[in-house]
Amino acid sequence: MSTPVFEPALYYDVTARDDNDACENSGKEFEVNPCYSNAGTVIVECGLCRQHMTIISAVLLDPQPVFS
Repeated sequence: MSTPVFEPALYYDVTARDDNDACENSGKEFEVNPCYSNAGTVIVECGLCRQHMTIISAVLLDPQPVFS
C-alpha cells in the first residue's frame, strides 16, 4: 500500500488504522475530517496509546473549509 501524498496547507478527509497490537484500538479504523496537512505532513495519533496510526486513505476536501 502506498502512502498518500499531501499538498501543504490543505484539509483532507483521512482514514487511519491503529496497528499497535498492545492497544485496545488495534485494528480499528478512524476517520479524521478535517485533517490539516501542515507543510505537506500528516501524522495521526491514537488517542489511547499515543502511537502513530497508519494512514489508509486521504481525500482532498473540496471546497476547503474556511475558519475564522
